[in-house]
Amino acid sequence: MSRLYRRYTMSTSPVTLMVARRVAHGRYQEMMTWLHEGEQLATDFTGYLGSGVLAPPPGGDEFQIIFRFTDEHTMHAWEHSASRRSWLVRGSGLFAQPSEHRVSGIDGWFGAIDQRPPRWKQA
Repeated sequence: MSRLYRRYTMSTSPVTLMVARRVAHGRYQEMMTWLHEGEQLATDFTGYLGSGVLAPPPGGDEFQIIFRFTDEHTMHAWEHSASRRSWLVRGSGLFAQPSEHRVSGIDGWFGAIDQRPPRWKQA
């Protein structure tokens, strides 16, 4: 089952989109090539701050893909671009349904408000 977390308020803080994708059996190399193609694609967008791919541990199948943008507006432009849609279509057979998590600023890295440590421990 897919988990999708979205924050609908437009933020002016840097925004991070984390996507988990489970690679289809036997498609590891194709998945790596496709992921790096997506990172290259994102570099063409204003506001792109960087990205990274964390490959699964030995025996695992879940990749973690991270994209960072200057704010919600620049990420929105990338997410709704024709070039990104085309890239997603090209990779559609390489993975199962993705799980997304989007955070703005540092607070998002510490879980839900009721699960976060005290603010002084977040430094």
